Amino acid sequence: MRGISAVLGGLMLVAFSAGASAPPIDYEKVGMVGVQRVMGQWVRYIVLRGDSACVTVQIFKAANMEGLVRQKEICSLGEMHFHRDFAFVDVWRVDFEPDRLSLEIEFIRLRGSGHEVRPCSIEIGNGSIGDLECSLEYGSVYY
Repeated sequence: MRGISAVLGGLMLVAFSAGASAPPIDYEKVGMVGVQRVMGQWVRYIVLRGDSACVTVQIFKAANMEGLVRQKEICSLGEMHFHRDFAFVDVWRVDFEPDRLSLEIEFIRLRGSGHEVRPCSIEIGNGSIGDLECSLEYGSVYY
């Protein structure tokens, strides 16, 4: 099923754009993409290659990626921004769950030693996209 989702996501990515209401995405830099029905709506995630570990999550009305309902670019974990507060962040895996995206993300801390690969999730609601949540302790704060 994951293979079909990736192929469908790739075809949709090449064949269709999100329309004028979506900010532009540099499709030449796409490293990972997937599309699947979650909570009765079409959800697409996009992870760009290179120095950006941001995850763009989109909800569409239809499978052909028309009718953008919501889009969210996720580049932080709580108050910790991927580009400012970490030396390196990399998305290793993204899977669809019944009510969320399940991710595996590598975090390398900016200061001190700290290389961790953590399970994370982004909740998908009815027309809503949650924040990134991970089991990561950074300093005295737990995310």
